[in-house]
Amino acid sequence: MMNMLRVWHDAAVRFATRWMAGDALPFLARLTLAGIFWRSLLTKVSTVNLLTYTEFINDFPVERARLRLPDLPLELKPALVAQFRDDFALPFIPPGWAAWAAVLAEFALPILLVAGLATRLSAFALVLMTLVIQVFVYPQAWWATHALWTVIGLYIVITGPGRASLDHLAGRLFAR
Repeated sequence: MMNMLRVWHDAAVRFATRWMAGDALPFLARLTLAGIFWRSLLTKVSTVNLLTYTEFINDFPVERARLRLPDLPLELKPALVAQFRDDFALPFIPPGWAAWAAVLAEFALPILLVAGLATRLSAFALVLMTLVIQVFVYPQAWWATHALWTVIGLYIVITGPGRASLDHLAGRLFAR
């Protein structure tokens, strides 16, 4: 009886380890990191609100949206370049270029991460972006947020996208 329980236990552990390490954790890490930078993008560009509803807070109507997407073509919010010029201490890069670089990275890289395409490169680029944010923009936020973003990004860089990705599918197709 004990031997049969040990066999079942070992099989369950192997299944959970394979599923978690190969599928669930890499996918959740990709979604988490992509979501962080996608939400940041939505603060920088004009957006389209989908599935809107009105919520009453203290008898005042507040318009909410269940889904917000960037309005295409991307259009920077008017105060963004001024924020990059005045608030962020990025050296060597003109504020307009820095604003557009951040917006384009926050648009393209999360899409690539969710799809699992060029995953390691995308995650590495977001780790570098996190380090730039840490050093030049919000140096006081390391343990609060940036350390977590860096760990998630490095996990993706080191372990890869997992089996639920276009990278994995492409690797299998080209291996034939």
